Amino acid sequence: MYLLLQHPGYGWRAAMAGAICVGALSLIAGRPWAPLRLPSAAWGVALTALGLWALRGGQDEPWAVIAAVVFVIEGTLAAAAAISRPRPA
Repeated sequence: MYLLLQHPGYGWRAAMAGAICVGALSLIAGRPWAPLRLPSAAWGVALTALGLWALRGGQDEPWAVIAAVVFVIEGTLAAAAAISRPRPA
């Protein structure tokens, strides 16, 4: 979409989206690609903190609670995968 519409700054947003996709694919593979480990760990911690903050906010909307729980789970798994040591073969 960024490449098609070419709004100002589209190249930077497209590069960020590509980096997020590479990071997500490497997390699915088990451990992030080496240059993305620190950003993946930071993102996981930030996502977990956001989810916990949303849970403590006392939301009345059930979907907000579900999203907060998903953020906590996803952030925890991303951070754990990013900082884990590779298993010996």
